[in-house]
Amino acid sequence: MSSFLQEKIDGAWFELLIDTKIFPKDIILKAAYNHLDTGYFFFKYDEWGNIALEFTPKSDISVDPRTLIWEFSDELLDVYLRDKLEKDNKIIRETIVTKAINGPLDMQNFVTLDTDTSRQNEIDFDKDIDDILADIENDPDLQIDEQEIENILKEIEEDATLSKPKVTIDLGAVWGIKDMFKKK
Repeated sequence: MSSFLQEKIDGAWFELLIDTKIFPKDIILKAAYNHLDTGYFFFKYDEWGNIALEFTPKSDISVDPRTLIWEFSDELLDVYLRDKLEKDNKIIRETIVTKAINGPLDMQNFVTLDTDTSRQNEIDFDKDIDDILADIENDPDLQIDEQEIENILKEIEEDATLSKPKVTIDLGAVWGIKDMFKKK
């Protein structure tokens, strides 16, 4: 069987010709990046559009060129397959991350949150209770005794307690999301 890998080796220096129909440029660059600690990579296109990779080891690194070529070959496959899996699972990953970021209050798919409490609390919270009391006591047209003032203050205090928002969870939406993943 004849070798289809075109390589030139001179000491620790070597040159490989990589078919870009099999491994795209970004995969080759990522694989080379993972070996930056061992040497320097230089790239150029040949006349057929393949990438010629030239490797020169760093001065303090002793490396067998054949071993590095085999390791680089493994790295090309590893990077290629990780990239393919990443692209194949992109939608699922993005959905999982979105759900994780939205947390338990995923309003778009599972939960509705009613935060409109304006109907229940019509008190001006910017006005201090002491100011309200002073207004009541200093109003000459208002004839209210101490008991009535205490009742008003108690009523204000009861109205001032915030009501909790109403949270509704749509469990049917969970099944809808699962069905959406089954279709993809």
